[in-house]
Amino acid sequence: MGTKKRKFADDGWGLWIDGDDKSTIYLNEWINPKGKNYVDVSVRVYGAKETKTVNFFIPFEVERDEITDLSYMLADGTALRALFNTNGKVDSEKTKYTSELSYDNRTVSLINFADEFVTLKKVAYGTVITVNLEFIKDCITSDQAYMIFRIPHKTLDKIFAPSMDVTGVFEKINSLIQSPILSEKYGYSIRINEARLLPPEINEIEDLQEQRIRKALVTISLADEYEMNDSTCYRIRRLEPELNEHYSPDGYDCSDAITYQWVEERGSNLKAHYNFYFTMEHNEISKLSMIVYLLMVLLIGAAGSAIYDLIKLMLGLL
Repeated sequence: MGTKKRKFADDGWGLWIDGDDKSTIYLNEWINPKGKNYVDVSVRVYGAKETKTVNFFIPFEVERDEITDLSYMLADGTALRALFNTNGKVDSEKTKYTSELSYDNRTVSLINFADEFVTLKKVAYGTVITVNLEFIKDCITSDQAYMIFRIPHKTLDKIFAPSMDVTGVFEKINSLIQSPILSEKYGYSIRINEARLLPPEINEIEDLQEQRIRKALVTISLADEYEMNDSTCYRIRRLEPELNEHYSPDGYDCSDAITYQWVEERGSNLKAHYNFYFTMEHNEISKLSMIVYLLMVLLIGAAGSAIYDLIKLMLGLL
């Protein structure tokens, strides 16, 4: 049996909107096990002109300078095609705080994050990001508003971080001799508005208790050397490098990534919470195991040669 590594991450995200109960939430994961991981968080608000605030609970600490507003990137037609799979147009000069996105015979307001109306608050083991739409209501030109931002995904950074192997030397050598395969398996759960994963002070918020989400969509981009449980995927495709070259996070290799997408939606009896679960697995030949095998071959060869010379010597003395 080879060396096995198993780790699990459980993220509880929160979304509540004052004035809207038909929101759609999107999580776009850029998973990079050998580097930095990022997640794009976005929401479509269907009653934007009547909404006062949009609130996100992030299940880890986030600093203001770690938030990247992605609305300006959509002015690039290639990024727009990568994200919406359609040709559209962004009027980035519409107002001071918003742009206007037109696509598929519809128009939505794009909220451009600014310090004047976006605040952060540390809560328990996470962060609440609040977008005050009432502050910019005169800038919202459509009843549907779309906001999107990128943050480092620190939960995934932790589970992919190298860990010290405290296995005894002889046990480790024995494991490497038995099999050269290194197996890594990761479980990752995304739960949205599920009370058991949210801090008490978040669960007490009345708007959260009443919030209903029309649709939740999760997209994961991951190097093709990793196996992903894809039996329940809505869509699988090769990540398009030419479209995502400037849109993907710095240091992310789009050339060998596969994109998986899951979606849950209800037209009526809207769900209060959503739950997604994923497994990722990676197997490779251990370089250390190959070195152990090589040393064993050399030692056995040297020992065999010494025994042969000893036998010849003994026969010569007879």
